[in-house]
Amino acid sequence: MSITELIMKTHPFKPILFENSRKMIIGTLPPESAPFYFSNSSNTRLWDILYSISTYKTEISKGSIFLADQEKKQILKSLSIAIYDIIFKYDRSDYSSTRDKHIIPFEYSELTRIIENTNIDELIFVYKNAAKWFLHSLTGEDPVTSNKLKYKLDYGVFTVQNVNDREVSCSLLPSPLNRGKKGENLKFKLEYYRRQIQMK
Repeated sequence: MSITELIMKTHPFKPILFENSRKMIIGTLPPESAPFYFSNSSNTRLWDILYSISTYKTEISKGSIFLADQEKKQILKSLSIAIYDIIFKYDRSDYSSTRDKHIIPFEYSELTRIIENTNIDELIFVYKNAAKWFLHSLTGEDPVTSNKLKYKLDYGVFTVQNVNDREVSCSLLPSPLNRGKKGENLKFKLEYYRRQIQMK
């Protein structure tokens, strides 16, 4: 795909924020087929994880991806969570792909501005590329494709930002996908997310 063939598209969803939001979950960018955040594939288990936490289940639920958008918003509100993505304007080198390597970013979301007048004190990144793109957005440089992101990150807090005179921690969690590194089964991910979300 040449530069002249690129089409600048805008993120399809608005940030979801509530007055009680204390944490914001950050992804990369929804696939073109996604009807809602993290709702394009049953392999993405974020809604199962969040539903299980909100209903105090010790085992991960199934099928929460099929909940209505309003029900998903209610889960977020019950957990005091907001949600958005790091990529704001973009194109793709392959529109049928769900992989970050095909995203061509033109503009990052201004996450610190979006949460400026809220009570959010933690940004929770659920994909490494989302966290890396966020770090790159802080440099003020033009956006780059995922293969040019050279940051080394592990789970936990990777930076702290000052937003409106309050400290906002930025943390990386295991991805909410079915697959994961050795030992990172869904039970592990459920408990990891539960600890992070319920942490004061």
